[in-house]
Amino acid sequence: MSRGAALAGALLTTLATPATWPLALAVFLLRGGLLLVALPIVVLPSPVGLGNLLAPTLMTVVFRGMSAEVAAFVGAAVLAILAWVIVGGLAAATLEAEAAVIVARGEEQTEVPTGSSFEDPGVEDRHRRVASRILAARLAAHLPTGLAMIWGAARLTAVAYRELTSPFDVTTPIVLRVLRGAPEVIAAIVLLWMIGEIIGGLAARRIALGGARVGGALRDAVLTLTRRPVTVLIAYWVPTAGLVLVLLPSTLAAAAAWAQVRAAMRSSDDPFGATLSVVLFVSLWLTGLLLIAVTAAWRSAVWSGAHGEFWVPRAGSAGIEPG
Repeated sequence: MSRGAALAGALLTTLATPATWPLALAVFLLRGGLLLVALPIVVLPSPVGLGNLLAPTLMTVVFRGMSAEVAAFVGAAVLAILAWVIVGGLAAATLEAEAAVIVARGEEQTEVPTGSSFEDPGVEDRHRRVASRILAARLAAHLPTGLAMIWGAARLTAVAYRELTSPFDVTTPIVLRVLRGAPEVIAAIVLLWMIGEIIGGLAARRIALGGARVGGALRDAVLTLTRRPVTVLIAYWVPTAGLVLVLLPSTLAAAAAWAQVRAAMRSSDDPFGATLSVVLFVSLWLTGLLLIAVTAAWRSAVWSGAHGEFWVPRAGSAGIEPG
């Protein structure tokens, strides 16, 4: 099957299985998409306000070290992130595996491949075991990304401190100046994030549909990426580009509608206009969620539908078919 036919087939499968839409949307939101969806209603601080907020803290950390208040805030933030990663990650992994099984059953084969841990959906311990393996595989795949983020945070903090204390350009927003001062950080994080998403996605299907363990699934995913890079990159970037094309206009439309809501709420002279603005915002926001759900489900179906074609043979490996 050609790459275009595989992508089109995954899209048709997605449209024919609407049960995967809410699953894919939930996975997207749990893995950070909630921040993007909520972006239209979040009031971001101005460059001046951001500088006034960060400059004293950065100067205190640089010259006096980390205070007890800053350490407590950082510790609470780390604990919150860990809770989100573990609890949200397990929930997302469970939903991802269920969506993969639905897609696999909706394709040419009506049964999940032998060895899948989801053959009996009624056994809850198997669901938990598969979810734990998928989460472990995805975390392992994103370990280089995490290291890059730690390094990048230190680098961006240094650049931000320099721009806040001795700026050479006061007309450009502080965020753009910081990003311009450390482009290697953004490039490294984006590249490693992409690799982690690809390896994690392939490993997750290997676990959910092939019954593999974490180590074997990661090994198979790395082999697939290195031996079929063009096919894998196309399978990743085409639906990802579609998701970006859906996110951008829906976010901009929702942001514009939310601005109208805020403006209408400030004035009590036109209650009908305020109500109409709220209805318009909710309609645009829900439409955006629907489009995101369908596109995210297509993105997931591409990996699930190609499960039987991606795996490359290796010595002593049963059930892995040539790609």
